[in-house]
Amino acid sequence: MPMNPALQLTAEELEKKVASLHFFKEVGRHDPEQLQILIQQSHLYSVAPGETFLKAGEQGSWMYFLMRGKLLVCDPLDHSKVIGVLIPGDVFGEIAVITGHKRTQDIVAPGLIREAVVFATDFACLHAKPEHNPLTLPTKLIVYRQIVHILRWRIELYRSRFPDHPMVRVPFNLIHRSPAGDTEEELQEQRDYALFLADRLQQLNTKLGPINNDVGDVLS
Repeated sequence: MPMNPALQLTAEELEKKVASLHFFKEVGRHDPEQLQILIQQSHLYSVAPGETFLKAGEQGSWMYFLMRGKLLVCDPLDHSKVIGVLIPGDVFGEIAVITGHKRTQDIVAPGLIREAVVFATDFACLHAKPEHNPLTLPTKLIVYRQIVHILRWRIELYRSRFPDHPMVRVPFNLIHRSPAGDTEEELQEQRDYALFLADRLQQLNTKLGPINNDVGDVLS
């Protein structure tokens, strides 16, 4: 994670920036005060052309939302090997948030085009003990449900690309939501399910290679 945010914005300015992000809309719709807590743990970053934003081997509790521009997913040993492209609306960093594993690829801004803008939120509070956690149970459930949705969607991309591969044919719809809803039991189920999906996705990334947007025409 970069040491200093490139763009110093007020909480009000950050809130305007996240207005387009469904992830945060759900939190704000349920509890505006909880949204403010997440915003207080967020930064907006400007990534200059050619700059390395994230490096393989790093660990962190931050999740990232690309707001503008493009970012390249690159081989950490050779940035000329572009594995995928992130475009506005893409989310990245969620596997490290859930599993605590080190990042496996570098995230780099391509040269010769305008800067990229990334919204970043520290989700370390997801793992804090209840007595030290500013997030309420409903908010944590919203966050985990959103992360589960992202992870399932990424695995579905593998299913569409490799429909007959045995690794993607294994069922992954294992969660059974508590009938009452919004309970600590459901939160634990969502945590377990998110970890299961993140581990599965990391295995697919390792065995089959990451699936991102088309790497062609990355400088357009």
